[in-house]
Amino acid sequence: MKKVMKIIVGILLVIGIGIGGIGYMQHKEHEKMVAIATSEEAKKVYEDFMKKRDPDAFEQDGVIQSYEIDTNSLKYNPMGGLMVDVYLNGKQNIYISYNLIDNGDGTYHSAYYIGSPDLLEFLNEEYQ
Repeated sequence: MKKVMKIIVGILLVIGIGIGGIGYMQHKEHEKMVAIATSEEAKKVYEDFMKKRDPDAFEQDGVIQSYEIDTNSLKYNPMGGLMVDVYLNGKQNIYISYNLIDNGDGTYHSAYYIGSPDLLEFLNEEYQ
């Protein structure tokens, strides 16, 4: 009976270590994604696109006053890149989704931009 208990405890210990290791690796990968999404190079991509849509962005007369990166929505695109959602002016219904691609020289570009349905209304409302 003692031998069986030792085997069961050993198996449970191995399973526990395996699950803990997987959890740790997922945590480290998420930290890496957050570092990419919040880097200065990535912020240039976000801000350049916003300034194309709103030339007065981040100024007193601009529609876009601020943005916030949603670090909970980060995930890798199976076709390549990091998918990032950016909320505008603190409103979660007004966002832009970016697919950040590494240029290989420390800079990034976005393969595509997707705006929320409310984004177009938000930008058009202010310019009418």
